[in-house]
Amino acid sequence: MFGTVPLTSRIMIGTLIIGLLAGSAAVAAKSVSAAGPGEHASCMGHEAAAISPPGTSDEVPGGMPEFNAFIRSLPGSPGATMSFIAKLHEGSHEACDEALE
Repeated sequence: MFGTVPLTSRIMIGTLIIGLLAGSAAVAAKSVSAAGPGEHASCMGHEAAAISPPGTSDEVPGGMPEFNAFIRSLPGSPGATMSFIAKLHEGSHEACDEALE
C-alpha cells in the first residue's frame, strides 16, 4: 500500500494519524471526567469531585484543602484515614457519606 509513497510522506501520515488518535483520546477523557466520577470510583474520588473547585460546595466550601485539613485534624494517621476512604466504592457521593457516618 505505501510501497510507492516516499518515506517522508509516510512519516508525516503516521504522525498525523498518531496526533488524531491522541486528540480523540484527550477529548474522550475530558468528556468522561466532566461528567464526574463513575459509579466504580472510590469514595475519595466522589468526595473530591463533589467539593471541587473550592467554593462550589456548601458541605466543604474550602474544597480539597479544607477537606485535607479536616482529615489531618482527626486522631490517628491522616494517611490511614485517606486510605480507608479510598478503599470504599459505594457508587455515589451520597452513598459514600452514608457509609462514613
